[in-house]
Amino acid sequence: MPISVSLFASRFLFVRHGESVSNAAELFSGQMDMELTEQGKRDAEESVHWLAEEEIGSIYSSPLKRVWQTAEPIATAKGGVEIHPVEGIIERSYGEWEGQPSRDYDRGTKPPSGESPEEFNRRTIEALKVLSGVPPILIVTHSGTFRALRGHLCGIDTTYDSLKNGRPVAFTPLESGDGLWTAKLVGAPNEELFLPRT
Repeated sequence: MPISVSLFASRFLFVRHGESVSNAAELFSGQMDMELTEQGKRDAEESVHWLAEEEIGSIYSSPLKRVWQTAEPIATAKGGVEIHPVEGIIERSYGEWEGQPSRDYDRGTKPPSGESPEEFNRRTIEALKVLSGVPPILIVTHSGTFRALRGHLCGIDTTYDSLKNGRPVAFTPLESGDGLWTAKLVGAPNEELFLPRT
């Protein structure tokens, strides 16, 4: 019987959902349940391609549509691995900013009726800490979740960076024993992790 391990016990994989309707319109999505665009569906299929050489034992996903629609093709390609929804890794609540142009507000501050970066990061990491599954584990969720993970595991602040849609990343603990991890693209061409800042 396969052995279940903690998410933070060993290397794991991460995919941000494909382009959503609100991404294309450059709006804050937050916890709005947005669909993928046609490009977003292509992003999801490309993630299948980039993950072709990777084994996947467990999949955990944000329950929002744009994420689930990204996780499904991967699960199918890997022989029907079950997707487990996790409420605690849903995107940050942007409160009154949701549906508004992202360029008009400072993501590093707390929105009215929303979560501050610190509140979101704390909530996200607590939810991820208790996850366990058959390795290798794949997390399919949001760019905000990636920022929280990169800060927690790699010690790198990415408050103002947005991970590319549909590009798999491997989080790997360093052998130095200093507790830090690396986050690097998997399978994709030699390119930047993040979308250009606008």
